[in-house]
Amino acid sequence: MQSKIVWPILVVVAVLVGASVPLLFDHGFYFVDDTQSGAFGQWYEIGRRVLDLDWSLINPRVWQSGNYLAEGAWGIFSPLLWLVGIGAYYAGNALIFSTVIKVTFLLLGAVGIYALARNFGALRPWSALVAVAAPLAGFTLYMDASSWVNGLMAWSFLPLTWVLARRAVLQAKSPVLPILSAICLVGIGYAHATIFLALVLGALIVEAFVSKHRPSIVRAFGLAFAAGSFAVIVHLPGVLTAPVTGRTSTYENSGLLTVNLSGLFASSTPVGTPSMLFFSGNFPYAPLLYIAWFLPLLAFVDFGRLWGLLRARLSIVIILIAALIGVLLPSDFGALRFPVRMMPYVTLAVLLLLAVGLSHATAAVIGRGRFLLAGGFVLVGAGLTWAAAPQYIKLLLLVTVIILAALWVAYRILSGRGLPFLGSNTSGRLAGRGVATLGWTGIALTVLLLVPQHVSSPTSPLPDYNVPVDVSEYQDQLQSAEGDVVVVGGVPDVNDPDAWDELLVGNLWYVAEEDVQNAYSAVYYSPYNNLTCMSYNGSTCPDLYDRLFEPMDETGLTAADLMGISSVQSVKGVVPRRDWNDVPDGWAIVEDSDQTRLIVRDEPVPGAGSVVWSSEGTEVSVLSEDAMGVTFQVDAVGPDGGQVALSRIPWPGYEAEGATISDEPVETFLLGVDIDASQVGQTVTVSFHSPGYPLQLAAAALILLILLGWPVLRLIGRRRDGNTNAVGRLAVGSRRPAPEVTV
Repeated sequence: MQSKIVWPILVVVAVLVGASVPLLFDHGFYFVDDTQSGAFGQWYEIGRRVLDLDWSLINPRVWQSGNYLAEGAWGIFSPLLWLVGIGAYYAGNALIFSTVIKVTFLLLGAVGIYALARNFGALRPWSALVAVAAPLAGFTLYMDASSWVNGLMAWSFLPLTWVLARRAVLQAKSPVLPILSAICLVGIGYAHATIFLALVLGALIVEAFVSKHRPSIVRAFGLAFAAGSFAVIVHLPGVLTAPVTGRTSTYENSGLLTVNLSGLFASSTPVGTPSMLFFSGNFPYAPLLYIAWFLPLLAFVDFGRLWGLLRARLSIVIILIAALIGVLLPSDFGALRFPVRMMPYVTLAVLLLLAVGLSHATAAVIGRGRFLLAGGFVLVGAGLTWAAAPQYIKLLLLVTVIILAALWVAYRILSGRGLPFLGSNTSGRLAGRGVATLGWTGIALTVLLLVPQHVSSPTSPLPDYNVPVDVSEYQDQLQSAEGDVVVVGGVPDVNDPDAWDELLVGNLWYVAEEDVQNAYSAVYYSPYNNLTCMSYNGSTCPDLYDRLFEPMDETGLTAADLMGISSVQSVKGVVPRRDWNDVPDGWAIVEDSDQTRLIVRDEPVPGAGSVVWSSEGTEVSVLSEDAMGVTFQVDAVGPDGGQVALSRIPWPGYEAEGATISDEPVETFLLGVDIDASQVGQTVTVSFHSPGYPLQLAAAALILLILLGWPVLRLIGRRRDGNTNAVGRLAVGSRRPAPEVTV
């Protein structure tokens, strides 16, 4: 009983210590790049929306960033993100809050992997070792945990969902927990994790079919349909919106963040860098493909016996093959970009295979040849790492010697020869506790090797905006602004601490609580983007200043008028002086410093979302408006009909009652509404609905139906087996493919 408690506790403690190592070298390790410009401000706004009971699906005032369904990660259907958002809203320090959240999800992933490895029959020491290694692997630590937190959060739920799904399908446990876990995973809106969840559930169906156990087959399909239905709810709007966005869906290979076989072969080396085209150059200067130092222990596994075990655990094989294919894809494969994002799933599958192999398929005789094979694997991996980045040679030699020594100790223990420097009786003393000894010493070494790793690569390869960490410092900018705001330019020097006195980046503008349209966007709407030349983090080109005040071709109004902008902040280090020094008629300077100039309309106009233009002869009166739509009365319209434009992007999902949505946008980026001559005196309501909402409602009904019908499936299983755990009790190594152990 003690070991059941000790090993999970050891996993938690080890991951806590390991996750703390990067903080010794960079206290802001978990607060860089997209966490600064995207995640924290997004969490803050989610918290505000939940507390205000604001369930709107769209926010026209942030324009291309405001389609929260298409953006995907806004927690519209995620109670988990609601809780994170409320925490962010009340947090005083963004760095500390982000660090706590990320370490929490690293721990969740570790605990889930431990439970999953145990469910597959792995011994506790090996389960604990792989559970510690996975969340501390290179890509997870240096990319997802440091910056791309949505990837980390979704990945951390995959092993937990996997083990709960296996228990529900193969042991007839309740489906509530696996469905809730799947909802947490899918609700984060990270497509890669949803794809691998689908693969996991599909693999579980295969296992059920191989078992020829009809109730398990039915339960596997039921669980897959439930999780798939929630995926429809979350991802369908984004899929239906994609055709009008600027996201590429081509098939090409620029080499950006792609993985090669030599990099994968060196995945047991914790220092160095793979040869990989990165955002800032040819190398990320971080061990993004590192999985675990003990991968060479595969040399001690009898692969004939291992294959016999894997036939009863086909889902490991299926996920491993799928992950390897995914990570070796070209840089742009339809909607999927950056194949290196799939490294956490390769890591998970490889480590599960290793845990099962070391638990039940070690070679009957572990001779010197197997040790030499393991050592050769280490040396070749180190050689490939050195060839890619020879500047790491000193630390590379150090960790290579340490790993070789550790493999020699493992070889002596597993082969039964004992450790000669501990005396002749060592072999006998280790006979009953050798695996446990390797487990806890392997965990210790996994954590210790993080030190030389972070000596060589102390920070994430992704950029650090060096924003303040005190949340109150995000709320002093633009205090003199009125109405909707646009910032022309971006932060010229992120290393200048004074830059953040007047500027912010991306979603941090939500914390300022001004209606600034320069928010973070992963979607883009091309015509709007062409006008504003806005990057993903909200920065714009200097040409935008002139474009804002030039009359446009179709309406004759300026972009500032059409977008309902009342305040414009120009960054002097980006916008030419001849531009920001020209103040249009009807505007006045309200703030002017060495860094920025803020101009405001003499008479501020309503912000984005309402009617901003009517064709000649057409007059309307706005009766009401909110984030989700506008209601107006048609006062006049010519005999040939008329048109009005709303200061909204024409996303799929807009409908008009009493009129028709225009086939073509007004001025290429505004929602148009066509009005018939007979509509004079009538009321028109333009409203936004989730694209594909009838299918979403049907999917929700299917989830409810599966939950209500599951007791019937369990009853069928009882009558067929005579015991709800008949499948789960099958012994490891049995010919029937459902070996389970009690976690």
